[in-house]
Amino acid sequence: MSSKAVGSTRKLGHASAVSPLVKDLLAKDSRPLSPALKASCQPETEAKRIPFSRYLDPQFAKLEMERLWSKVWQYACREEDIPAVGDRLCYEVGGLSFIIVRSAANEIRAFHNSCMHRGNRLCDGQGSGESLRCSFHAWEWKLDGSMLNLPSSWDFSQVDVERYRLPEAKVECWGGFVFINPDSHAGPLKPVLGVLPEHFASWKPEERFTFIHVRKLVRANWKATMEAFLEAYHVIETHSDAMPFTGDASTQYDIWDDGSSHISRLITPLGVPSPHLGDDASVQAALDAVMQVFALAMGPDAVLPKFDASKGTGRADIAEWRRQMLAAGFGRDFSGLCDAEIVDTIQYLMFPNFCPWYGEGLPLVYQFLPFGDNPNESVMDIRLLLPAPGGGIPCPPSADIIELGFDEDFDAAPQLGLVAHIFNQDMGNLPKIQLGMKSAGPARAYATLGRYQESRIQHFHATLERYLGI
Repeated sequence: MSSKAVGSTRKLGHASAVSPLVKDLLAKDSRPLSPALKASCQPETEAKRIPFSRYLDPQFAKLEMERLWSKVWQYACREEDIPAVGDRLCYEVGGLSFIIVRSAANEIRAFHNSCMHRGNRLCDGQGSGESLRCSFHAWEWKLDGSMLNLPSSWDFSQVDVERYRLPEAKVECWGGFVFINPDSHAGPLKPVLGVLPEHFASWKPEERFTFIHVRKLVRANWKATMEAFLEAYHVIETHSDAMPFTGDASTQYDIWDDGSSHISRLITPLGVPSPHLGDDASVQAALDAVMQVFALAMGPDAVLPKFDASKGTGRADIAEWRRQMLAAGFGRDFSGLCDAEIVDTIQYLMFPNFCPWYGEGLPLVYQFLPFGDNPNESVMDIRLLLPAPGGGIPCPPSADIIELGFDEDFDAAPQLGLVAHIFNQDMGNLPKIQLGMKSAGPARAYATLGRYQESRIQHFHATLERYLGI
């Protein structure tokens, strides 16, 4: 595109005759909109150049550990991961490691994962027990962090057991999610959540459970990995097979930032063709394709109705069909959800790395983390959250984690269905992005971001700069 084609006024998306902007689709929704979808905030973001060194430099990664990960509220796990007293798991971010433990029926604590004797790790993976005991010399602590047993205490006259409580990180919960903050001087979680409690109130994430849980190692910096999922701009090439039923360029991007909370969102409509396909793209093909996508979760014997696009009610018809299918499957009432909550993909980001999705279109949770101290490697954690069943049926336990190495693709997690194919497409790019940034010429070693479609990435980096003091 020539420079003359780029105007000085930022466009808030691109539409076609058959693929309206999100705001126009919402205006025609067959049900009242939720407070989340009534809300919108699209401030102008600075068109920044992002140096590639932020993704490559070990010193920059070290600065992030010192000023970001050691100081911010960060999502660690779900409450259902540790349902019984004594259940615990290991949460790791870079070189930091914490034990998240249910210390009482209604209490969760986070301890630094290090024995106060000679530093041995106290927890690996998940487990359970009445105490936290070191496998090296059997130093032992109660679940509240107080010392329980000091073998050969006669030889440690310098140890005051009251002062040898396990050091803790702060812990708070919202919506079934467990957050920790390693900074003992940090303020409460609530101001950091920003609009999330209000926006997710009707969706009730606390009444959901982890149906699928996958953790993938990626040969790319954690920021590069996360940024690949913050925009729909890449659909035109990376996910071109989704263009017939995905309104990629008509996606809406929102940002809420009050100085304490830093939240962004995208809403990508489904059941409409990509605006890139032009005014003559088939709406009927879009409806048929998205029906096939939703039917994949129902098994090979699913019987699908046929909705006539010429009636102009295709998205509403699909939404009503899905309400009925969800109600039959979970024994719950979904009649209060509007069409967009049932059909579209709606993803939030709470800085720095917590991405909960809203609605039933794709109820995922993403988390992106540095892997060790290597800036070229990261971890992507993915959950699929389903509604807890109604009718007094017990909620299923949280799914076991499927661990995928650097060279394993998502086909090793067939529970993800079609989403595995989408993730594989994304993962094909990420190692090449990391290598390509290393190959950039010194004079052009920076990212050039779109003013609207990549505004969430711009906002993320502006926020990161504030935390790192750069």
